[in-house]
Amino acid sequence: MRRALALVTAAVLIGGAQPALAVSTPTINAVTSGIELCPQTVCGAAIFAGVLKGQVGSNLNALGLFAVAVTHEPLPDPFQSAAITGGVFQFQVGLRQIKGVVLGGTLFNNGDNTFTVRAVLGITSGGSGQVIYTGLLNHNVFPPTVIGTLTQ
Repeated sequence: MRRALALVTAAVLIGGAQPALAVSTPTINAVTSGIELCPQTVCGAAIFAGVLKGQVGSNLNALGLFAVAVTHEPLPDPFQSAAITGGVFQFQVGLRQIKGVVLGGTLFNNGDNTFTVRAVLGITSGGSGQVIYTGLLNHNVFPPTVIGTLTQ
């Protein structure tokens, strides 16, 4: 009986286990819009700056600025991906600064001079945890633009 109870308990615990989700403190769920200030081929990192709007902590309507310098493999051919290899970022929302590192991600060439970007950002100052950036980099305009979302 004890063995059966132990097996049932183990099955419930294992079956109900969920992978730990990497979330940030403060909570960050925002949209971003920015421009590329300098390409990696010139500056050693692709440098972007822009605005963000959405939830930062308990402020559901936060408005702020972002800056990111990101490194990546050479831009991929159409319908291919390249790795995002690192970088740093900063969000400024009022007096709050949130800084961190780009842990990795991908650039996918959509075949029309745009790239789908997905990156994992690790917060090292002003909070903790991770945020996921998903966006669209448009090289059809000058300067190139980037729009996207920051989510838990």
